[in-house]
Amino acid sequence: MNENGSVQTVELAGKTLKLRYSVNSLCALEDRAGMPIDRLMDRQFSATRLLLWAGLAEEQPELSVRDAGALIDACVMRGGSLEQIVDLCAEGLRRAGFFGRED
Repeated sequence: MNENGSVQTVELAGKTLKLRYSVNSLCALEDRAGMPIDRLMDRQFSATRLLLWAGLAEEQPELSVRDAGALIDACVMRGGSLEQIVDLCAEGLRRAGFFGRED
């Protein structure tokens, strides 16, 4: 995996942030959730917040889970949707090679 290629610069709620997933960030997500990621996906809001946090915290370790939720709130207040955040996370996971890469 090319680590640099998996870093994605994203604009969320007027902030420029870096999104990157790794095995460690996904383990932190599962540890925080207390369950495997596939079971977490049944909880749409929790899953979205933790997925965003895991991807952002890899490059911005000071970011909390509550901060990730606040970013989602701000995005939605600006006309965005939860689905857009999920799509952003899915793209980050693809870039990291967890779901295969599009060539």
